[in-house]
Amino acid sequence: MKNILIIFLLCMSRVYGQAPAIEWQNTIGGYDYEYFWALQQTSEGGYILGGQSVSDISGDKSEACLGSNDFWIVKLDTAGIIQWQNTIGGDHSDILYSLQQTIDEGYISCGYSESEISGDKTESTIGILGLQDYWVVKLDSIGNIEWQNTIGGDTYDNARVVRQTGDGGYIVGGNSSSPISGDKSDSCIGGSDWWILKLNDIGEIQWQKTIGGDLDDVFCTMEHTVDGGYIVGGYSQSNISGNKTENSVGSSDMWVVKMDSLGNIGGKIQLVEVIGMNYGPQNKLLMGDTYLGTVILDISGDKTESCIGGFPDYWVVKIDSVGNIEWQNTRGGLYYDYGFSIHQTVDGGYIFGGQSASSISGDKTEDSYGNFDYWVLKLSSIGGIDWQATLGGTLVEALTEVRPTFDGGYILGGLSQSGITGIKTEPCIGQYDYWIIKLFPD
Repeated sequence: MKNILIIFLLCMSRVYGQAPAIEWQNTIGGYDYEYFWALQQTSEGGYILGGQSVSDISGDKSEACLGSNDFWIVKLDTAGIIQWQNTIGGDHSDILYSLQQTIDEGYISCGYSESEISGDKTESTIGILGLQDYWVVKLDSIGNIEWQNTIGGDTYDNARVVRQTGDGGYIVGGNSSSPISGDKSDSCIGGSDWWILKLNDIGEIQWQKTIGGDLDDVFCTMEHTVDGGYIVGGYSQSNISGNKTENSVGSSDMWVVKMDSLGNIGGKIQLVEVIGMNYGPQNKLLMGDTYLGTVILDISGDKTESCIGGFPDYWVVKIDSVGNIEWQNTRGGLYYDYGFSIHQTVDGGYIFGGQSASSISGDKTEDSYGNFDYWVLKLSSIGGIDWQATLGGTLVEALTEVRPTFDGGYILGGLSQSGITGIKTEPCIGQYDYWIIKLFPD
């Protein structure tokens, strides 16, 4: 009977779930500002990190800042130790938002650039000086630039996501307010539109699509679908106009669009995330997709749960292959909770996270360490909480990426302002640093 009781208690512990322990963590930066945006596990089990830096040679920075902001790409080994890094930019501001390993074990990155020909920039800005263009940069396996392309129109064009395609080319998505000009072949529909470009393997434009309504439509994310098309997500303020076929429910709504392989709207959603070498749980085929956002609405429109604290909450929405809502979940505490990243896990559930200022309240089971902390939740396949973790120091931490790892654990990346406090084991190097945490397997 005693053995049976022990087994029962162990099962109960697993049902209610404890977060995995921290395997290692690393605070990475220079003496000024670093802002973290992108993270992926690489084919040999290490990690590639990307964001922006304004630091000169100091701390972990081995190269001086080239402009007011540069791309800063850092390669870590399996234990989180820096293997190499590259500071990439021109004489003005260059900000990296997306980074992915490619099938040749190099890397593709994108963001925006305001720089003229200078530093690493080989092409001038396309529009008015000081405005933004897409900047796509291809690196080899040790971070050297193979090619780059500055793409834009007369005004603001800001690339947010790049993914390699099955033909060895690339799909790039972001926001544009440019009219027909420069590389733009379609006029802006509203204040800001989604701008999707298909590039070949050396970065030349094969086709492009401008998607939007009469107001502002903001691009956030994009993934491959198994029919060779794409699923694109963001938010919209537009009513029926342009490509919008439904009126806005509130001031800003989630907007999901299915595109075929040539950028035409339509088709069923069957996702597969291509990450270069075709390995790991991220390649699990999904029927439908899950979108993570931040919401401050009570029950209204498509929302079936009220806001928990009167401040922003995480909002997760699972849709089927034709875009119908299967389930949704509002998660948060009594204060600010901002969701940024979500990925499916090998068990069919989801790992997602962002930043939280909430103490124990609502769905939060751990007190806040500081002003904002990383808040990570593991969900079941139907949205129930398996476990959660609050991670931070006494100041500000903001998680922007969380992913499953090959060993069944998780890798977390964001920025940190805290010294050795809370669960932080290393002092802050500058004003803000990259903060990377590896969790053991469940």
